[in-house]
Amino acid sequence: MKFTVIKLIPKGPFHIGERENWREGSKTYIPSDTLFSALCHCYMLLYGEVDSLLKGFFEGKPSFLISSAFPYQHGNYFFPVPKNQIPKEKDTKKIQFMDTNGLLRLLSGEKLEDIKEDVKTIPPYPYEKEDVPRVGLSRWDNHPGDRFFHFGQVIYHEGAGLFLLIDLRDNHIKKRILASFNLLAHEGIGGDRTCGKGLFEKPEILELELNKISGADGLYSISVYYPLQEELTDIDKGFYELEERKGYIYSPLGQSLRRRSIRAFSEGSVFPMNNKRFGSLVDVTPDAFRAHKVYRYGFILSIPCKLEVT
Repeated sequence: MKFTVIKLIPKGPFHIGERENWREGSKTYIPSDTLFSALCHCYMLLYGEVDSLLKGFFEGKPSFLISSAFPYQHGNYFFPVPKNQIPKEKDTKKIQFMDTNGLLRLLSGEKLEDIKEDVKTIPPYPYEKEDVPRVGLSRWDNHPGDRFFHFGQVIYHEGAGLFLLIDLRDNHIKKRILASFNLLAHEGIGGDRTCGKGLFEKPEILELELNKISGADGLYSISVYYPLQEELTDIDKGFYELEERKGYIYSPLGQSLRRRSIRAFSEGSVFPMNNKRFGSLVDVTPDAFRAHKVYRYGFILSIPCKLEVT
């Protein structure tokens, strides 16, 4: 399987909102639905419309599929550990990401405990997480009162950053997609963009070819996945986690309204092989927003794998 790789090198901290009890934390990677939303925003700024980009997705024939953006360091790409791996050892449970060679071994049915000494894993982490103290001011008297909270941000080390994979199915759209990513680096992604967070260097474009897995009977997802109703029939045979996806609208035609939340399958989930497993765009438009429809990206980008670990 051959993918286009886009490497994003952060210019500074970024914040991808994630509620952690009493604090506003940040994910250390960027989910595919967040990326797609930002990409559509940049596409609209460049070309004045986004309907032509979305048409194929509505018809079940997307022109491209994207993964979430995961960490890389010094040429090593790190992917989430597949959910069909159930770590038993204490130190193994801490491993969140695995390099490409390790991933292919796991997808081939090997156990994480058996290969952890032979491959590169995360931790050690190529980034730092920080909690920045914040205070909220009352709109009535401009006084903070007890409105103190902490705001999480992530800073990647030198030589490290984020990468995502694209399965380009229509080369006619390639130039526009890459141009939109170039603009995204300047527009930024995540929270606090007005303060300079979430900005990137000019994206680096590469290719990655992954060896086929012999005897594959499963699919390993590297994106957030929201299935169609007919795709749920064999989900119970998979290995997965569900995550609530929510947030605010960011649009040239209106902001600061909360989108409807959904529950979707997180990256690293493993499902039975099914050639009709695609996912969907989900309408999450709030009732109060009338300027245009708001959708959340839920198409699956997957890699064939062994469903069961031997």
